Amino acid sequence: MTTDKAIITARKHIGSGAEMDSSARFCLNDALRAYERGDYDAARMWAKKSLAYSVGIAHSDYRKVA
Repeated sequence: MTTDKAIITARKHIGSGAEMDSSARFCLNDALRAYERGDYDAARMWAKKSLAYSVGIAHSDYRKVA
């Protein structure tokens, strides 16, 4: 999965009622900032962390990004 798609996937799960939604939002924000400065590895890592907080590491979308 590309970095673009990883960020889109993470954004899709924001606000879905996760207990750690604020942490997911924080990580997504960091992913977007890293992407804007051209640090795609960091952007992907932050998108993955966002998904870990919003859907958990067992979710299929997390595994696709990981």
